[in-house]
Amino acid sequence: MSTEFDKPLSGFAFVETHHGDTLQRIAARALGDAALWWQLISPNGLVPPYITDDVSQAGSGVLLTGQPILVPAPSAAAQTTDSKEVFGTDVALRNGLLQASESGDFAFVTGVDNLKQAVKNRLETEQGDLIYHMSYGSILRSLIGTGATPAAELLAASSTKATLLQDPRIDSVTSAKATISGDTASVDVEVQPVMGQSVTVSV
Repeated sequence: MSTEFDKPLSGFAFVETHHGDTLQRIAARALGDAALWWQLISPNGLVPPYITDDVSQAGSGVLLTGQPILVPAPSAAAQTTDSKEVFGTDVALRNGLLQASESGDFAFVTGVDNLKQAVKNRLETEQGDLIYHMSYGSILRSLIGTGATPAAELLAASSTKATLLQDPRIDSVTSAKATISGDTASVDVEVQPVMGQSVTVSV
């Protein structure tokens, strides 16, 4: 004999959570829209910080990554395959400078091209440079001068993965290879977006 607690909720499904997940990333992956993260709070009885990698912070109302989370089962009609909607639109930048269109207005990038630009911007920005977004950016520049050692390049690659996974449009980082030589540091990455084929970027 089953109780009401044994029965799955109609219109909901359990999905796996991963290390480093936020509600925004889970919503982007499971629902196709990071902005729907708030829909995960009530069904799971969550309270801030909602989900954590720290066992000591997990407990009543705070999910530990690796545990399943209940999400609304999206209907087929609610899903989108429009890359413009999924990856968004932003002003076009080249070497940090705004680009102009043929009409003299701001140029824009959209869809997958916007995702590629976002990856480059995040990796080329030194973490801590944006005082209102201190966690944004990478530590690549800080590793210049540390020597072209395997340890330094491994640190650069692993930090690159962690940095890019902060973007809810990225489901996983397939590969990251860093090279440090003299006063330069470069990285080649391949990311798997929440929709579509993998994307490669070099900085």
